[in-house]
Amino acid sequence: MKKQIITMVTSIILTLSSAWSASYKVNQGEVEFTAKGFPTFITISGKSQNVSGELGLVGKKAQGKFKLPLNTLKTGMDLRDEHMTQKYLEVGKFPEATLTLNEFDLRDSGEVQGLLKLHNVEKPIRITYESELTETGIIIKTEFSLQLSDYGIDIPSFQGITVAKDIKLRVAFSTGGPDGN
Repeated sequence: MKKQIITMVTSIILTLSSAWSASYKVNQGEVEFTAKGFPTFITISGKSQNVSGELGLVGKKAQGKFKLPLNTLKTGMDLRDEHMTQKYLEVGKFPEATLTLNEFDLRDSGEVQGLLKLHNVEKPIRITYESELTETGIIIKTEFSLQLSDYGIDIPSFQGITVAKDIKLRVAFSTGGPDGN
């Protein structure tokens, strides 16, 4: 359940300042999370393909904001999904997660400082990324980890299995051409 929360957190909206010379809208995206369960060491994972957002670009410098509706995270088990979204992520009160990427070089790979808002708590976060500028748009793949407790989310536990504190997230998206083309 916490993994789904993290994935939602990884749900991200990109918003840009009008000062950017080109704006790229996300046309395809996916958020995935994984977490370990104890004491059985099972892996819990989930994903959503409902990432939206926008990326602004001037030369090779980019910045943006992504959004993920947390109720779209799925683990493959209806009961786990319900517990994750209702009991832990509390999507009725906190329906989405947003990730803001500060200005970064659009190159093959690197690290960027971001700001993650999840469960109405906003915290800075370091993100590893790979990017590719193509003739038709931009492809970006990111990875980062978070602790649910940093965002005021209880550690999920069910039938003797407790989710680890650290959740790993992967967010990938591609854009169309500049200004939605």
